[in-house]
Amino acid sequence: MPVTIKPAPNKANKLPPTNPNPISNARDLLRTFVPDTEIRNDHIIQSTFADLTPSSNIYPQNNGFVDSAVTAYNQHHHLTLRPDDIWLAILAQLNIYINAHSKALRSIFVSHSGKKELAIWELSDIKSGSGSGAKFGVDWGKFAFKMGKVLAENIKDASLREWMLPCFSTTTKVDQAAASIMMMAALQKYFSYGCELTCGLPSVTLLGKRGDWEKLAEKAERLVTFGKEARVWYGLLEPVLKRFVRSFDEPEAEETKDFWQKIAHYSGGGSGPKYLSGWITAFCFWGSDGKSFFRAGYNPAKEPEMRSTGPPTPMLQLDDARYHRIDSDMIPPGWASVPVKLNDSGVITECVMIAGLVGAKYSSSEQELNGEAGLDTISIESGWWMYETYTEEELKAAEAERNRETNKMFKEKYGIDSFAVGMDWE
Repeated sequence: MPVTIKPAPNKANKLPPTNPNPISNARDLLRTFVPDTEIRNDHIIQSTFADLTPSSNIYPQNNGFVDSAVTAYNQHHHLTLRPDDIWLAILAQLNIYINAHSKALRSIFVSHSGKKELAIWELSDIKSGSGSGAKFGVDWGKFAFKMGKVLAENIKDASLREWMLPCFSTTTKVDQAAASIMMMAALQKYFSYGCELTCGLPSVTLLGKRGDWEKLAEKAERLVTFGKEARVWYGLLEPVLKRFVRSFDEPEAEETKDFWQKIAHYSGGGSGPKYLSGWITAFCFWGSDGKSFFRAGYNPAKEPEMRSTGPPTPMLQLDDARYHRIDSDMIPPGWASVPVKLNDSGVITECVMIAGLVGAKYSSSEQELNGEAGLDTISIESGWWMYETYTEEELKAAEAERNRETNKMFKEKYGIDSFAVGMDWE
């Protein structure tokens, strides 16, 4: 049975009227993460968000879990979490880490050198039964799930696939497809993929069973086998995951409420950067460039910019783990992408699959609010897309053309090449 913890005595607030309108379709949600210049002919081949409408109340988040949790905390919304949300957040960080350290970690995952091409030929079991043409006749979520099986046959430890797939009582086919795509993305330095076609939380609700959250904690233990940095990361995750389980046993305990109150803390601001701390940063161990934010022995209270706007930032410690802070503008993405090449009877189509925690879904708890009734509860939205893209040569040619147009306009207006601006003149 789900459990609800009430860390703060305050009632929930509804979504403020100043909030932008929710996303109305799959294309606009994708544009939050991928620039138009990378989507060929504005062409989305398939997505789990095909039925998205404004009434779905989905708001884009670069990191669905971290951004949604911080928003719920700061704006006094209820928060609903599934073990799948936490697991996909872990996979998003693992994807960044593996791709940034692919050379050092290669021997853990594969025995071959270079990139090995993997392709699926048999499509009869992944037909979608809808759409026209080979591209639309395939269920690309099933393709990702099947590609995960192919990957398992080509890596050193086939159990990696089973470990990466969520398998909780709350798990959906969307979650398993998203995890499969994230596995493909995590190992993309070793493989290429193709398809031959013919502020205070009023409440936190943990969905699923206690056993689901125990399984989540057990699954995470394998992270220590992925190198030194991953072992340090697990040291931050373990106390958090352990307290998720404890929340089922002692939802009313002050220690449980205190833990959820320490999910996030903002400091700094003004004309300087704004920092995020709290145990939520365990899910922000690596930045998007693969470099770790964590510094052993770091204490933010000793940094002058943290004291100038108020009392020193507290150093959160759970068991033996001390949690770092990050610039709030540098929250890493909660999603991953991977290129896929389609070969339809010799016609090559370059595509990209993208999956992960990509948004916050607002709903009503139907409880009394501080003010009028409204949308007061946030849950995490996972999903995936597959879209057609350009070749690397086409992208370079398009960029060169844009530069030529910019230079032409600049020269007509100022009588000088834009390329010459900023050069050192002798």
